[in-house]
Amino acid sequence: MRIAIHDYAGFSFLFDLSNELAKRGHTVLHLFTESSGGPDGMIDQKPCKGLFIKNIHMDRVNKDHFLKRWQQERKYGDLAVAELNSWRPEIIISANTPLMAQKKIIGWADRKRVTSVFWLHDLLSVAARSIISDIHPVIGRLAYAYLNRIEVRALSRADHIIAITDDFIPFLRQWHIDPTKIGIIPNWGPIERIPVLQRRNFFSDQHGLNDKFVVLYSGTLGKKQGISLIIETATKLTGHDDICFVIATDERGHDYLKWQLAGRVLPNLMQLPLQTPSRYPYLLASADLLLVSLDKEAGAYCVPSKLWAAFCAQRASIVAIDRENLCARITNEISAGVVISPNSVDQCVSAITELKINGPLRLDMGKRARRYAERFFPISNVADTFETILEAR
Repeated sequence: MRIAIHDYAGFSFLFDLSNELAKRGHTVLHLFTESSGGPDGMIDQKPCKGLFIKNIHMDRVNKDHFLKRWQQERKYGDLAVAELNSWRPEIIISANTPLMAQKKIIGWADRKRVTSVFWLHDLLSVAARSIISDIHPVIGRLAYAYLNRIEVRALSRADHIIAITDDFIPFLRQWHIDPTKIGIIPNWGPIERIPVLQRRNFFSDQHGLNDKFVVLYSGTLGKKQGISLIIETATKLTGHDDICFVIATDERGHDYLKWQLAGRVLPNLMQLPLQTPSRYPYLLASADLLLVSLDKEAGAYCVPSKLWAAFCAQRASIVAIDRENLCARITNEISAGVVISPNSVDQCVSAITELKINGPLRLDMGKRARRYAERFFPISNVADTFETILEAR
């Protein structure tokens, strides 16, 4: 089968799916862009036979300027469609894509009678309403109305929808999306890339973390990620010299962090860039706890995949997310960490201090997380599920 997998954000675990499908005899085009500012996780990977990788080049998307971002995302959609039109897949799976670009991709597939799969990672119109309404409620409602029309239209035109959580189903039902074309495939962590490593390693040596109790946040960092929780928790624990908060994020995340700190200097806060795929497992291994957070409203439309990396690394997590979110539910079900209320600094401080003292419990949580990852995350299992959907098209 001739398959195009389009991932605007450039996540490594989506590339792993493309690679696995190519190994199974499919011809696969993997499209992404470095311009999105995503993790670019596949850059150091060599494709296997039958896999073609295309980085769609354009100027870095300006995510802090709404009009310019909108224009860039429209342009990106045209560039992606041009690549698809040249390559002519039998099926296109498109994920993590801005709505203006997704509209163009799904519309192209509809016109060309190419089977389309809308891989639904976030409810983007709901996210826009939540984020913009905090700044200006009226503009937030208008943005939602505009973007929701685009989102619903693209979902309606797609031949199939793969949602990463059943939490999205009530929204899809409200939007009158045909339930017979919706499937659920939760995201996974790249377990083949993240082995269980020693707590003390070259990375912890290099950054002076061996004698610290390390609480790690790694990944995209912005308003919806509950950045104030990290800052205020670190502030409350400044008297604990052996506790170190490590934040590994991109340039935009560090700019936002600097703005939130407003001149405060926290001696227990270490800022690092996002790590390359080869260094990332050692960053995870250097942590004693992983912190995953979302604002309360964001829990309805977002499932942070960074938690699954913590599972792969055999690390316990503090999950500061609404308890109904998939990440919180699984963490609770398998006792892989502590779930606390979003933005609750007191609960976060309490969880960190308790797990710091109780090493056996923390290690047991990590082992439970890893067992879950070993059961559900192997790429062969995930590819089996995708192939079932593709073959039934």
